[in-house]
Amino acid sequence: MKRYWFALFVLVFLFAGCSSAEKEEKQSAAPEKQAEEAETSVQPEEEYQPKEVKYYDIKDPGRELTDLEKEMLRYPGIYSGDKYDEEKVKETLDQLPDNLTPEQYADELKYLFTEDYHEELEPLLHFDPNVEVNIDRPDESVDAPVLKKAHFAILIDASGSMKAAAGNKTRMEAAKEAVLEFAEQVPEEATISMRVYGHKGSGSDADKNLSCSSSETFYNDTFDKGNFRSALEQVKPAGWTPIGLALEKVKGDIPEDADDVVVYVVSDGIETCGGDPVKAAKDLVSDEIETVVNIIGFDVDNEGQKLLKEVASAGNGEFMYVHSERDLKEYMRAQYEEIKRAWIKWKEEGKLQSIHTRQEKGLLAIDIKQNMIQKAIRERQRMEQAQLYLKQKFTEPGHPISEVFSMVSKYGSEKYNYASEEGSKAFRESTDSGVKQYKKFEEEGLKKIEEMDEKKNE
Repeated sequence: MKRYWFALFVLVFLFAGCSSAEKEEKQSAAPEKQAEEAETSVQPEEEYQPKEVKYYDIKDPGRELTDLEKEMLRYPGIYSGDKYDEEKVKETLDQLPDNLTPEQYADELKYLFTEDYHEELEPLLHFDPNVEVNIDRPDESVDAPVLKKAHFAILIDASGSMKAAAGNKTRMEAAKEAVLEFAEQVPEEATISMRVYGHKGSGSDADKNLSCSSSETFYNDTFDKGNFRSALEQVKPAGWTPIGLALEKVKGDIPEDADDVVVYVVSDGIETCGGDPVKAAKDLVSDEIETVVNIIGFDVDNEGQKLLKEVASAGNGEFMYVHSERDLKEYMRAQYEEIKRAWIKWKEEGKLQSIHTRQEKGLLAIDIKQNMIQKAIRERQRMEQAQLYLKQKFTEPGHPISEVFSMVSKYGSEKYNYASEEGSKAFRESTDSGVKQYKKFEEEGLKKIEEMDEKKNE
């Protein structure tokens, strides 16, 4: 019986020991199994997907764009400009994971806050600083009247009666002074002839035929005071008075290309050689050449006055020459004065348009510059604020978000500097071009005005 209880005790002990060992074995294997199960239950983190970035396209920018310019053409961020909402911004930032690289955080901030620069960048890239003012220059052509070729024929009575006194001079002396004074007034382009009649022989009957057939040209050229005076000094009173003969012969003194002819008859009396000066005067003015016959009389008696008036009447009376050099000069002065006024108007209008165009371009450049600068400042401030918000959220030492501040600051500063430099450059170039255009109108206008003044005074 004792052996039975002893054997039973041994069996119970062994069974208990075996159960305890199994329990310990099972307990030691549990952590490994749990770790294995935990390891198999962890889900892999999703790989970071960068946002899709779109860019505006600028047609014909004129050159290859820089990297910065290309970057400034990216579509605006979802919270750019007036779309900024601080609460929504924080909600969006809270969704960012804590394990991105600095570059990835910077890209996320660009996606959120990048401003729209293409509205300024496109006109800036196409900006033409050249100030061009196109105003038609005044027409300097002058519709000058065609001067008629004029000839002045002076017929001087050299009969013996011209020796008689006329005041404190002789009739001949007075006649010569009058003739010289008249000749000095003849237009420079006109020709003048001096024909003397009755200068041969004497007043005697014996010399009548000689004297009545005498008519000679002493001068025929453009006026030269010295030569004309010398020819005039050779005229001496001598014989009879063949006025009709002189009027007939004077046709030979008239140039073929003359358009107008003025004949002055200087005499102290009537025809004494049997000629017909009235008929001769009529014949003279009836030719194709427009001719006027005038009379200068010295101490002429009633009979002589009557005859000479008839001759003058037959020769179309008083002389009035409208196409003289003096008239031409007055006409030209008026024309040059009109052209001068046109140049003054051209100069002032050109200067005014230069200023106006320069101001327009300058204001455009300033407006572009200021808008881009404001956007760059706003963009940088919002990115920096977002970085600080994330830095307060991700407090682990050495977290990548700490490096983002300098990155976004640099990003904004580059845009700021670009806007400032390129906007100032556009303003400066348009200003320089406008000043150059202004000076062009000023200098050319003044030069032309001076030219017109010189021509007026020629």
